[in-house]
Amino acid sequence: MNGTHWVVLAIIVILVFFACVYYYHKHKCKVDNAVEVDKAQLETLANYVAQRKQEEERVAVAKQERKDLMKVQLETFKQTKEELKESLRTQIDQKQWKNLGDVMNLADKGGVGIYILYNASKDKYYVGQAKQIFKRIREHFKVEDIARDYMAGDDIQVKFLTANEIGGDYRLDHIEKTGIEIFNAGKTGYNRTEGNV
Repeated sequence: MNGTHWVVLAIIVILVFFACVYYYHKHKCKVDNAVEVDKAQLETLANYVAQRKQEEERVAVAKQERKDLMKVQLETFKQTKEELKESLRTQIDQKQWKNLGDVMNLADKGGVGIYILYNASKDKYYVGQAKQIFKRIREHFKVEDIARDYMAGDDIQVKFLTANEIGGDYRLDHIEKTGIEIFNAGKTGYNRTEGNV
């Protein structure tokens, strides 16, 4: 091999070396950039997961607080049930029965409270609760059993007590349930359940 061949060979080796260095640096930059992108995506994902976890914990705490409150209210109701029943019976007895037609014709929607529908012809009761008592009473007389009896000519009368008249810290569900018990409206009346408690 003469000197020219050594020069050509040296140039080829140098070119290969620089090509390798160039390729290595180019490839390393791509990997580094990919790692940076992956880090950013992972941070975004981690933040999202952390926020979701905080939201789930907040919802779970709020749900537990509602459960605890309902439990306290139910315990209070159980402790004062007889007292409520006596008080409610007294207040209902003091009210005069109203003719259903008079209540149906009222333009006012009525306040929050409970109402008692009494079929004097069949001696059957219905006890309900409503945010708008008169409006809710009118709704009963569309398709329900008591509506059919009314259309057949039965004498239907009404009593109602607003939440203000009842007073106390009782939930309407408790008051309604107590009223259903007083009039046995779940077993011999129009109520299909014994109440929502």
